[in-house]
Amino acid sequence: MSRISMAFFALALAALSTGCVTRTITRFEDNQKSPVTALEVNKFENYLFFAKKTHQFYLCQDTGDKLICKLSCDGTNDVVCPQAGGGYGGATTNVR
Repeated sequence: MSRISMAFFALALAALSTGCVTRTITRFEDNQKSPVTALEVNKFENYLFFAKKTHQFYLCQDTGDKLICKLSCDGTNDVVCPQAGGGYGGATTNVR
């Protein structure tokens, strides 16, 4: 394979693998008895030719100056995820 075709292949591979990831908090709930916060998040992954949305749930420990969050459920592990949530504009679900 020539150097030009190898360089073109490497550039095309880099272009296909780049993208951006954003997260939007859709709901949060503070525990009144302990310093724990539950977050419901929509994670958006946008790449050159496809996009993916994942509905995730985090449990966060409040340390005073920051939240330390751990993923508790995103549909890919054995933890049972909540099945639906209500809100403005109708019901939402995490079923993929």
